[in-house]
Amino acid sequence: MLVRIFRVRDVVLVVSLLSMPFVAAAACCPSDGNGIALAKSGMGESLPLAVNLSQDPNWRVYGFERDGISYYQVNDLAGQVRVIVGKIDDQFFTLPAGKSPARTSLPSQRLVVPGNAVRREVYRRAEFALVVYGEGNDAIWSVEVPANGG
Repeated sequence: MLVRIFRVRDVVLVVSLLSMPFVAAAACCPSDGNGIALAKSGMGESLPLAVNLSQDPNWRVYGFERDGISYYQVNDLAGQVRVIVGKIDDQFFTLPAGKSPARTSLPSQRLVVPGNAVRREVYRRAEFALVVYGEGNDAIWSVEVPANGG
């Protein structure tokens, strides 16, 4: 019986020690609000070492965080950077990224979207959604916030 108690204690100890890196990572690393850690480097790359957050199989969305600023990079399936949206608190901005500048509608600077443009939600979290209207180089990207402001 005494040997069995030591084995259970040892198993509990080993499991506890093995789980420590995961607990530390969850405590230290910024997340997208959905429990996914945002990457610290690789922004602008075709295939960064970051989790694909996209809800649309036609796009890849990668989240990054640095100095309290969140960035969301959208790549097409060929790996071309299409748009990078930055977020500080409730303010959004775009970075000059990619081969052709994407037209982007922000909450503070709305663009007119053609009435016949197809809307596809590419990424969503509680505070905003990243949406694309249309396709190709004529697409308009849009950061959309809930009516109550998030």
